[in-house]
Amino acid sequence: MIEIYANKLDQDVLREYRVGAETTIEQWLIDNVKGYERRNVPPMSIAVNGCLTNPVEWPDVAFGADDKVQIWIEPKGTDPISITIAAIKGLQAVMKLITPRVKLPKTGSPQQGNNLAGANAKANQVRYGDPVRELFGEDEIFPDYIVEPRRFFKGPRDEWQQMLLCVTRGECRINPSDIKIGNTPLIALGANATYRVYGPGEDLSAEPAAQWWYQAPEVGVTSTGTSGIDLKTTVTVPPEPGAQAYQFNGDLISIPAGAGEFPAGWAIGMILRIEVMYQYMVTAGGGAGGRDVISGPLEQLGAFPGMEIEVTGANAGLYLVNDYTPAAGGDPAHMTLNTAGGAPVSGLLAGIGWACIGYTGLRYRIIASSASQIAVHRLTSSGETDDEWLGFDFIESNSAILRLDNSNLEGDWAGPFALCPPGEKATKLSITVMFPSGLAGVSKKGVLYPYGVTYEFQYRDMSAGGAWTSFSEQVVYSTLDQIGVTRDITLPSAYRPEGRMRRIGAKSTDTSIQDNIQWYDVRALLPSPSSYPDWTTIAISAAGGGKISSQSENKVSVVATRKLPILVNGSWTSDNRVTRDIAPAFNYIAKAPGYQDADIDTEELVAFDSICKARGDTFNLSVESFMTVKEGLNTALAAGFAEFAISRGRLRPVRDQKREGFDAEYFPAGTQGYSAQNMKGPLKISFKSPDPGSEHDGVDVKYKDRITRQTETVKCRLPGQLGLKVETVEALGISDRNRAYRLGMRRASETRYRRWAYSFETELDGNNSDYMGLAGVSDDTPGRGQSSLILGIEAGPGGYILESSEPFIWEPGVSHTVGIRRLDGTLSGPWTATRVGEYHLSIPTLDFTPDTSWDREPPHLLFGPVTRECHRVLISKVTPKGSESVSVQGFNYDDRVYLYDNATAPD
Repeated sequence: MIEIYANKLDQDVLREYRVGAETTIEQWLIDNVKGYERRNVPPMSIAVNGCLTNPVEWPDVAFGADDKVQIWIEPKGTDPISITIAAIKGLQAVMKLITPRVKLPKTGSPQQGNNLAGANAKANQVRYGDPVRELFGEDEIFPDYIVEPRRFFKGPRDEWQQMLLCVTRGECRINPSDIKIGNTPLIALGANATYRVYGPGEDLSAEPAAQWWYQAPEVGVTSTGTSGIDLKTTVTVPPEPGAQAYQFNGDLISIPAGAGEFPAGWAIGMILRIEVMYQYMVTAGGGAGGRDVISGPLEQLGAFPGMEIEVTGANAGLYLVNDYTPAAGGDPAHMTLNTAGGAPVSGLLAGIGWACIGYTGLRYRIIASSASQIAVHRLTSSGETDDEWLGFDFIESNSAILRLDNSNLEGDWAGPFALCPPGEKATKLSITVMFPSGLAGVSKKGVLYPYGVTYEFQYRDMSAGGAWTSFSEQVVYSTLDQIGVTRDITLPSAYRPEGRMRRIGAKSTDTSIQDNIQWYDVRALLPSPSSYPDWTTIAISAAGGGKISSQSENKVSVVATRKLPILVNGSWTSDNRVTRDIAPAFNYIAKAPGYQDADIDTEELVAFDSICKARGDTFNLSVESFMTVKEGLNTALAAGFAEFAISRGRLRPVRDQKREGFDAEYFPAGTQGYSAQNMKGPLKISFKSPDPGSEHDGVDVKYKDRITRQTETVKCRLPGQLGLKVETVEALGISDRNRAYRLGMRRASETRYRRWAYSFETELDGNNSDYMGLAGVSDDTPGRGQSSLILGIEAGPGGYILESSEPFIWEPGVSHTVGIRRLDGTLSGPWTATRVGEYHLSIPTLDFTPDTSWDREPPHLLFGPVTRECHRVLISKVTPKGSESVSVQGFNYDDRVYLYDNATAPD
């Protein structure tokens, strides 16, 4: 919802607009304001959910249908300003706002005082249903309100704000210099600000900022701290309209034209007794226990057993509903009654009669009013609003009686307003009044002299109603500066209060007197938690008075670093320690849903942690949205070029990294061998050709810089790339420009150099490979290599002689190598091969003893020209197919993918 006001002093909404899809402030202005353009000082102020925004941020500040946006017109200079806003329905409304020319005060006229420098620190607003923030590593955080912040005045020009903020789930470290309001460190404010950080579970029972002071929304204040509800002197209000006729329909009561009008003093919050007669039928003795049956238009009553009701007119009295049957099949609704003591009701006047039936007291609260129409809510016998009430059945009546409750016979009160939510009870109230132009008289010689204004605040139990309790005070000052007064009132018991306020005595008409008074704030103290077991919180009290920047976009921010168990000598510490490492984040996320140490491949995690520490790779991210455990693990690991995988039932990080020698003459440990000897079909190979029309030719990486704390972009281009069609990547958890560049260059290199795809089917051998595991894959393609079984092996001069099940094919003038598959599927070698015969060759050494006894499957042999005896493959997917075969997929390994893993970003 967007509300537009003529200015900040006018409380009436000039226009309202509904919002559909989410948009930004600037985009909405472009779409709806004719001639809108960016300005350093635009002619309007805009707040989103009560927080004023900075015009320079309008292109980025987003809002949606559930947000409240307020726009105040701010005429600048002395020339008329016309702003045209196109309505959502396509209509255009032109609002011409003219700034009055300022005249110098004459002798004896009030001078202009100073506005209050409000306590305007702000934190992020909580959106109900969102997860609590989870911090990993170090990040700048704008903490969320846990309870409503409280504004109050310690002195007439000394406004303070107390707030309790949630920093993160879990434990963290916050340095004093890293707590800021806007760009100002809190410690630089000296005595004008205090704070305390509370760890998870710490006692907050003695912390004032942890108290829940609920603010009644009807008594609002703009974020500039300059407006409230103007208080007026009360006047006597006629208790009855004296109209000749009324029309009842739903929650509306109208007076037809020419039949009178409602009194001018009837205002929102006043309570009425309403008696309007409808026709009912009483059937003698037709109900259970000989009770009389009442039938007729009872749907509007909303009857239920035990309901306390009052009847006026025919059969007047107080009763309890015994039973109620809704209308059905043409039969009207009907009910039977008990007396207040519980005895069956019989002996009523039988037949058709006129009566008014409702909750005991027949009380209704005015929720809207005009001269010819009012809207009401029905109150229950206990005084609560009846949210289930369907409203009056339509009827026109010249006999209805409307009369004010005796406690509402004075009008022009501000209120009454409910001072705490339904179902809650308060023990204390806090009220604040403000004098926006100061409070003083000015003599003819321009000398200020004291002047006094008296206000009265009344409160009572909203459920019980009855007499009001009054608190009144005369405020006397001699200043033209804005001032405020806060007073606390202790209630006699815990209840849901309502309150109202008025001015005693009329506002002065003397131009030399400044005595305007506003109801600035009212709050109710509700029960508050004494601790937050799982969260780190921070309590802040900050003063206004010019110590804090007056720009209303200021927010409270902290730079925090998470504390988690860390790896020391291969084991997790028993306590939490400050860390930015990736492995502790992986461990924490994995254990959050219930995984234990036995479910995590700690050996692989230790190895990964060692690599990340040596490289300086860290994970720094405050997570503020829902994500699955898998998403969380992959997000953390991505900062270290790794992914989450499950191997043999255990969670592990899999780092995509350069395998030394894999592209040359070396099989790293763990390299699996696959060939025609253990495939159940042909090896399928595909190649993705470069496509300039659809393929990206560069990567832009967005990351949150640790120094500037802003979202920065680093351009990542391989040689020859022009960046005409770029892929945008968000580097979550990376806070360093060089590391963001490395991530982008890795992504660009993968796109350029990983173009070959491999797939094949094996028996159960494929289960030997893990995700991103190495494999040497042979396909017997001429010119590539061949495979066979080793039938025998014997030591010979200078090495070993191998006997093959297949004849060897030697290419003239080319060196050849041999890889030998061990029993566990891994490859040994490659070893330099020397021809001995058609089925025999020699190798210089071996790192295991092959078993050629045929007691088990003999070793496989991969043979061919150097680096072409097999395809170098990274396994991407292993899928069991039933209980006897496995489908394996992978892509080509290429050293060039890792060329920029230690690069420095260009300027």
